[in-house]
Amino acid sequence: MNSRIGRRDVVIAVILTALGLLLMYDNVFGGIADAIESNDPEAKSTVHIGNLLPREFAFLLFPLVTVPLLWRRVEPIKAPAAAYAGLLINIALLGTEFLRCGVVLPTAMFFAFAAGSRREGRDAVAGLVLSVALPVTDFGLTFDPLTGIIFTSATAVVWAIGRVVRSRSKLADELQERTHELRQTRDERARLEVATDRARLSGELDELLHRRLGALAELAGDTPADPEAAGTTLAEIERESRRTLEEMRGLVGVLRDDESESLTQPQPTLTHLEALLTRTKGVDARLSVQGDPRVLPPAIELSVYRIVEHLLDALADSPDVEVQMRFGESAVELSVAGPARRRANAEIERARERVQLHRGTLQTTTRRGRVAAVAQLPVLVEV
Repeated sequence: MNSRIGRRDVVIAVILTALGLLLMYDNVFGGIADAIESNDPEAKSTVHIGNLLPREFAFLLFPLVTVPLLWRRVEPIKAPAAAYAGLLINIALLGTEFLRCGVVLPTAMFFAFAAGSRREGRDAVAGLVLSVALPVTDFGLTFDPLTGIIFTSATAVVWAIGRVVRSRSKLADELQERTHELRQTRDERARLEVATDRARLSGELDELLHRRLGALAELAGDTPADPEAAGTTLAEIERESRRTLEEMRGLVGVLRDDESESLTQPQPTLTHLEALLTRTKGVDARLSVQGDPRVLPPAIELSVYRIVEHLLDALADSPDVEVQMRFGESAVELSVAGPARRRANAEIERARERVQLHRGTLQTTTRRGRVAAVAQLPVLVEV
């Protein structure tokens, strides 16, 4: 869900507001105004409400209907409610003789699509009701009820299209998360295979050392008293020693090549948290530190990093991610919040296991698709 007004929202709001003002100009100074003044029956609305303000106020009041389009994606419920309130104000103060349908209908459709594609359950239905209320009120008062029903149905169809888009987006997100899980499983399996090979090679190295050292000890114990024979034996010992050293180098080289890149890097610390947040959630994600920052025991620093890493994996890729870290006298507290990813429970449980290793606590809450986790780790604890 977007948390900011985008350029597209501004463009749509400006275009529909400009069209509405052009329509108001025709209502105030054009042919519609002349028809109303001449008491032309065709210019009268189905339900007539008198004008409480001069027509010129239409230029100030009608933007109340279209300006809320700026927040249609940020607040899919509040935005159509504000637009509907603006329409009621227009009708109450300026009357029903003004034609607003040319702008009210597309405005309602934009609101309906935003509610259908960005909200679930009751919220989506509430967005539909508020969006439909715009053409129902405008067309029901200005034209006959049948016209209102037709255009209301068109608004509902746009909402249904938004629901389809929402469903496809959820399916795409689910497939992406499954792909991510499969990649993690594949990488874990590869690491296990590497570890198995390294264990096998380590066993072979140990066996080689025992065999070669035993052979060298046997040669050294059988050294003859004759200097010439002793020289030959020492040469044999040197040759076997070199061969043993070469074989050891070969095995150690294989073990070194099998090591993953992460094993050759230093263990992450608290200074790497900002880089982790930027790498996983983007530059807009926020990290804040409170209290008296200080160097913690290496085990605690590594666990803090891994806990934040697991909790970030439980959040969806969005700039609306916050990580707070507070240094207390005897504990360090972590707060991670953001939109929840599907199947986030596995990553949260991994973080919980890491917290329990240090006798800490982890509390999580999920509300409206947003998860908030608070972890506390004692700093002075036997590990």
